[in-house]
Amino acid sequence: MRKLNAAIQFDGKWFVARCLDLPVTSQGETIEMAKANLKKAIELYIYTWGANDVERTVGSMSLLPDVSGAELVDALQKAGFIM
Repeated sequence: MRKLNAAIQFDGKWFVARCLDLPVTSQGETIEMAKANLKKAIELYIYTWGANDVERTVGSMSLLPDVSGAELVDALQKAGFIM
């Protein structure tokens, strides 16, 4: 199973989760919800376009970090992105 890169950003109200390897974006009220919604959106994208087409488009995919919501919030606070 291949892994994908993702970025999660807080926009003031929502956590926006974006796949860096595919044109897929989702959101959630918490980091955990944003990650779960992004995973569902990626699954739908792959179901729609097919795994072979996605692999040709992406090439080699790398690891999606497994970070807890609390760890991500802490890192975002330390970096000054959220208060």
